[in-house]
Amino acid sequence: MRISRRTLLAGAAAKLTAASKNASVRLSLGTYGMQSLPVDQAIQEIRRIGYDGAELCLMAGWPSEPSKLDAAARKQIRTTGFPIPSMIENFNLLVSDDAHRATLERIRVAAALAHDIAPKSPPVLQSVLGGRPTEWEQVKGRMAERLADWARVAVESRILLTVKSHVGSASDTPEKLIWLLDKVNSPSLKGIYDYGHFELLGIDLEKSLELLLPRCNFVTVKDGKRVNGAPQFLLPGEGTIDYKRYCAKLREMSWSGWMLVEISRQLQVIPGYEPIQAARKSYAHLAPILNAAGLRRSS
Repeated sequence: MRISRRTLLAGAAAKLTAASKNASVRLSLGTYGMQSLPVDQAIQEIRRIGYDGAELCLMAGWPSEPSKLDAAARKQIRTTGFPIPSMIENFNLLVSDDAHRATLERIRVAAALAHDIAPKSPPVLQSVLGGRPTEWEQVKGRMAERLADWARVAVESRILLTVKSHVGSASDTPEKLIWLLDKVNSPSLKGIYDYGHFELLGIDLEKSLELLLPRCNFVTVKDGKRVNGAPQFLLPGEGTIDYKRYCAKLREMSWSGWMLVEISRQLQVIPGYEPIQAARKSYAHLAPILNAAGLRRSS
């Protein structure tokens, strides 16, 4: 039986519509880029701009580090009802034994905060992994052993740990991150897809999404370029990442989850940096693209 071109096009359109209905993105922004603001103000501003959730930065020196959030502050975050889908830390697998034990305790402290601010749906904890690309083959076994310790504490603490590859780190590609995830093989360990790092290495967008996204709990977005060979991160829309292609691929893959806007430390330290302005600019670039792609941001 011969199938007409019109029938083929109709079938393709139906499949695309079905994929679109199954795809949903919720947009969040972290207090990582708002170090100068009190936690409650940062969350209020993120919500006012139109984001669907906020990530808390737990690093030392930020207003949202756990030691600065007493019971009253945690209750205030909890009772706003505004989603806190993730928290960010800055761990390193390749540290001394004492520093490694300190990291495990920081995971426990982060987990306690997660359960305090969202008992029914604790935010995930994300981190980078450390090291340098040139030492990957020498250190990957040790990294896997240490990462297994992180995952064990995450299981004990009833929290999900998410990690990512980072340009300039030992794990800098999708393949390396997948190797670590497979080696540890823990239900409390997932990946993060952050194309802002892969683009700087010339890695293909669609191929990397197909490879890594199924292993990830959420995606992080930013832009970037090379300046004298060194990575320089930018706000979404200020670089060369084609977010229309990006979102079309998310829809094609019927992906649903959180998209976190990350404002790099490189931008935060520039004189005159304004956190609210950066948050607004990022939202203004991404929200229309998400809408046009049919990636509805469900509540």
